[in-house]
Amino acid sequence: MKKVLKKIFIVGAVAFLLLAVFAACVWFKIGSYEVYERPQDAPEMEYALVLGSIKYLKNGSENLYYKTRIETAAELYRLGKAKKIIASGDNSRADYDEPTQMKADLAALGVPESAIFADYAGLRTLDSIRRAKNLFACEKFIVVSQPLHCKRALFLCEANGMPNCAAAAAVPNVKFSYKLRNNSREMLAWIKAWLDVNILKKKAKFEN
Repeated sequence: MKKVLKKIFIVGAVAFLLLAVFAACVWFKIGSYEVYERPQDAPEMEYALVLGSIKYLKNGSENLYYKTRIETAAELYRLGKAKKIIASGDNSRADYDEPTQMKADLAALGVPESAIFADYAGLRTLDSIRRAKNLFACEKFIVVSQPLHCKRALFLCEANGMPNCAAAAAVPNVKFSYKLRNNSREMLAWIKAWLDVNILKKKAKFEN
């Protein structure tokens, strides 16, 4: 019994060590990407790519993460940093349509509808990145989302041969528990992104 417990302990210790090394490498990679904190500091590009999210939370309150993304994208357009905006989000169900909502809210902030292009199959960040290239023939763009999400998107851009930049939407002043949950999910998403790129060789869902 002692030998079995010893083996379990050794395996667990090795697994923990490997996970710690992997997490450190991921964190180092996160820090290597530059995200512009202010829209006015971003370079001028043809497109901005806004990564989708739900507008209203389950309790009916507005999702402030969504709100600041839309505001940042509209500001990029107003400043002349982006001439066109790709609103990329999930429309996998008839009763759920992120891109149409994003387009309406961008228009409400003064972005002409003719300058907004909806991607209805931006089911996740990898899909949004690859579809920007394959559907819109757009390899250079400004990613718009919260800072950690921006850096994951830039990792996926780089992995797909599209080194780009990002403009960070403000991180809302929300409850610590909500922010902690979001950051934890983001770290897990980083691991998934690494696996998708390096092991699974994933493409966008509707990509040929």
